[in-house]
Formats: sequence, structure tokens, C-alpha cells
Amino acid sequence: MAATVALTPRLRADDIFFPAMGLLILSVVVLGFWQSYFSAGMLRAKLPNTLLHIHGALYVSWVFFVTVQPWLIAVGRVKWHIRLGALGVILPPLMVVLGIFVVFDYIRRDDGSGIPAQLLMVGDFAELALFVGLTSWGLLVRRHAASHKRLMILGTMAILGPAIARWPIPFNPLVIIGTQLALPLLVVLYDLYSSRRVHRSTMVAYAIMVVGLLTAFPVSSLGFWQPVVAWIHHS
Repeated sequence: MAATVALTPRLRADDIFFPAMGLLILSVVVLGFWQSYFSAGMLRAKLPNTLLHIHGALYVSWVFFVTVQPWLIAVGRVKWHIRLGALGVILPPLMVVLGIFVVFDYIRRDDGSGIPAQLLMVGDFAELALFVGLTSWGLLVRRHAASHKRLMILGTMAILGPAIARWPIPFNPLVIIGTQLALPLLVVLYDLYSSRRVHRSTMVAYAIMVVGLLTAFPVSSLGFWQPVVAWIHHS
């Protein structure tokens, strides 16, 4: 029976699709940060400060983690997948804390990118909230493989905004958010292909992503954020 189950088309499809999603995420990040980080030697890259080096190391570690984990399942290394899974608990809280500090640092440095500080802060905070919320949900349901793998991929897609913003194309916030919302549709299409319906975890997670990312624009225009930005500048 076990051999029969292992050969079902759905499992073979999962073993192709989710590793491919990990590679897609890695490609998005490498494309965005190739010139400033990867080709510059990563730890040897000339970043503005040590905080950004730590931040970069944590985020790249997570991206490699999300890339490797589906491959371990695909090749039958379940025990390795479980052991490496400890990073899934350790890294997200550190990434969120460092991410907040990096946003504050970016606003203080004000490098003339033209992005309103309020939009930058609200957008990045929304991404961090989506990331930690969806991946935490994914970890809580790790015994339900179908939900777990979808939520870990979708949660990681939620924080791809900074990488997409650095693609070699004209900067446009709408293009960034549009791309972030387009990537998860690949999971939706896969669900329809593999089971003729959208998995509940995919549907709920995508709805949360749409609301979280699209509300960043109106929320950032609230007067509440102006004194916050002023406080960051003077702190």
C-alpha cells in the first residue's frame, strides 16, 4: 500500500511543484539583490551598516531554508526536513525584529529613493505581519502537510516586496504589489490542477495577503504616521 501511495500522480506533482516554488522565490531574491549583495560577496558587500548585514544574513538564510525544505521531502529525507525545521521556529521572530529596526534605519538615512516614509513603513510592517502570521500558522499545522507547505510558501512570498523593488525595472509601488499578489496565484492554479479546487489554506492565506497589501496605501495616508516618522528621525 505504501508503495502504491508513493506513486500517485498528486504526490509526484507536489514533489515537483513545491521545490519549484522554492527555486522561484530564491530567483526573485537573487535577481533583486544580485548587484548590491550576492555579486558583491554577501558578507563582504559594502552595506551602510552592520545592522543590514545581520538582516541580510537572516533573510537569505530563510530563503535558502524555504528552498531546501521541499526538496528534502521530494527526495524522501523526511527526518532531515524535521531536524532542519527548527530554523522555522528560530528565524521568523529574529527576522521581524531586525526588519523593524531596518525600516527605522532606512527612514533615518533617507537615501532619496522618493518613497514616502509613511508608505515604506506601513508597507514593510504589513509584509512582516503577513510573513509571521502565515508562517506561524504553517508551523502550527505542520502535521497537515498540504496546509503546511502552502502556508510556508505563501508567507515567504509576502516579504518579497524589497527584492521585487530592486529588480532592473522602473520603480513602481503598484508593480511591486501586483507582482506580490500575482506570484501566489501559481499556488491557486496548482490547486485547481491537482485537486480541481482551491485548497482552504491557499484561499484564506491569499485573501489575507490581498487585504494586507492593498490596504497599505490608504493606511499610510493616515495622519497617525507623521508623528511616528518624526519620532524615528529624531530618536
